[in-house]
Amino acid sequence: MPERCLAWHRGSVLPYASLWHTVLRACALNALYPADLPTTGARPAQSLDLFDIQAGKIDVAALARALGEPPEVFRWSTLDALPDPLRVALAVPQPRVCLACLAAGYHSALFSVALLDACPIHHTALVGRCHCGAPFDAALRSLADFRIAGSCPCGQLHFFTHETCRRSTMTPDMTHALTAVVAWLHSLSQLIRPSRLDLALSQQAPGSLEWLITTAQSLGIAYPACLRHTISASARIETVAYGSPSRLAPHRDRPSPTDAQESERTPLSQTVSAFDAYRAIARHVRRHVAPDGDLWISRFMDSCDPIEIGELICHSRNAQTAFITMLWARSVEPGVERRRWPHRLPASGFNNTLAEIVADDCRLCGADNADTRTRHWLTCHAARVSLGALWRDAQARASGAARFRLATWYSVSPGTSWRDSAWLALATPHGVRFVAETSTNLPTAPYTSKTRRKAAHSTHELARRNAMWATCHGSCLSWSEANSWHVIDAISPVDFDVRHRRLLGWRNGRPWCWLYRTADGHFVARWDHAPLQVLAATPGAALAALRRCALEYQRICKVVLPFAPSFSTAAPAPMETRPALHYRFSVDAARSNEGFWRDARILAEAAHKYRSTYVLPQRTGAGTPIDGMVTSINNFS
Repeated sequence: MPERCLAWHRGSVLPYASLWHTVLRACALNALYPADLPTTGARPAQSLDLFDIQAGKIDVAALARALGEPPEVFRWSTLDALPDPLRVALAVPQPRVCLACLAAGYHSALFSVALLDACPIHHTALVGRCHCGAPFDAALRSLADFRIAGSCPCGQLHFFTHETCRRSTMTPDMTHALTAVVAWLHSLSQLIRPSRLDLALSQQAPGSLEWLITTAQSLGIAYPACLRHTISASARIETVAYGSPSRLAPHRDRPSPTDAQESERTPLSQTVSAFDAYRAIARHVRRHVAPDGDLWISRFMDSCDPIEIGELICHSRNAQTAFITMLWARSVEPGVERRRWPHRLPASGFNNTLAEIVADDCRLCGADNADTRTRHWLTCHAARVSLGALWRDAQARASGAARFRLATWYSVSPGTSWRDSAWLALATPHGVRFVAETSTNLPTAPYTSKTRRKAAHSTHELARRNAMWATCHGSCLSWSEANSWHVIDAISPVDFDVRHRRLLGWRNGRPWCWLYRTADGHFVARWDHAPLQVLAATPGAALAALRRCALEYQRICKVVLPFAPSFSTAAPAPMETRPALHYRFSVDAARSNEGFWRDARILAEAAHKYRSTYVLPQRTGAGTPIDGMVTSINNFS
């Protein structure tokens, strides 16, 4: 459309007036048709959506020039300033009107905010339908719509009169009642959000809008009093702040990303930052939370028995923590078992891939104007929240396995929802504030001081020395290089350093022996539970002499020396049912073929079938002590 001036009263567009109402006024005053309205396309649009500038393809700047108005009058003429997920969650998809404002020749797109039940100006209820019951339509699809612009097709409701079509009877000061709503919407549009929260808002997930409003208040975004009161479940909000980049000194250990690659803001860089955070947390877990976790997981892999593993994590807190670590790592990093267990591969084996839900939680929305350092900081904190949510989910699964004494570790759909890992951030000239609903504290392994460890070691040595001397005192057949065979009292150790060792090179097994130092600096090797000892100058010579003398003693005296059992034996319970046989076969097959990961689902199904037919003995209820602790999930959170 060639630009031309339209019949219009300049200054008649009040603040926050809707594009829909303004275009209808222009059509009524100038008898406009589709080809007369300025659009962004090369050809005139056949239909125009006046509720959405982008979808309607209205050239607002050209329309403002044609009306002789500054472009600023169309600020908040629609809700396009809101991101799409927020607009879907906050706005109704059609216009709503205040009848008192219509009578005065005014309408605002802010009336379509779903939380606004009454007009802040006249305090009258907002309506979304005509007297005939038809909803208001913001689209002009045909010539008939242009001819009846300014009224409902039924003719019972007019949007303006001949006088108010030219100029509203309201004053600009009366629209100040909408300023609080505009400020609130503008602040919400500046929020930095995870893409998973945006998806929940787009799908209008229950509680997503209420959570957004409640959490935004902790960032200083005041909720307008004219909006509907929302009820949200109380939650513990954690807030962390990040100062202005210009005020921060560079870190000496590891410098933050510079702004040299400011244009390279790809999702890959965000994923790398999230993976760095995951590696740091995983390192903390290996060193401080579950220092013996790999040993327990190797034991799980050797067992391949869900019921046996369930018993282990039920009676040992360390085993339960290791099981939590295993579930957590598998839910965060796909294929982690190929590089972590039973032995860790070098760092070159990392593929820098995270689970989809973690990547979605770390994908920043609304951070286009943030610099690289701020985006890196936000991504790391988003990863912390997402990984903490998966840790709590792994805790819940491990707690259930300990309660039912049946472990399952096959990959299942994640048990975390958008709310478990939701967060918000707001950038201001003074820095960035990051808020999340919950915080996960990874429990560190019990730590004792060096004094206590030395005292415990001394107590253990004393107990071992007393146990040895209780069975070895009295007369004893002895051998030494100086005196050969003779009978004397048992030689006592000079200190508490008494070693319990296996005697290798024995044909019928590996018997136990005691090795300790005497007062004159020699070493004694004594057969466990037998009155036979040798004296030599070095530990190796003492063990070799004990092996030689034991063989000679049995050959001459025709006496078999006692052997301590190397392992305990237990008779298996009879398993005659078909599910029991199938379960035992599945466990043996997985154990022989190293199918701990591959056959995880088969093992779980076989264990469930076996449990459903096998009556378990009476067991204690919830709260059974585990290594002096309670098996409640609260112990690990």
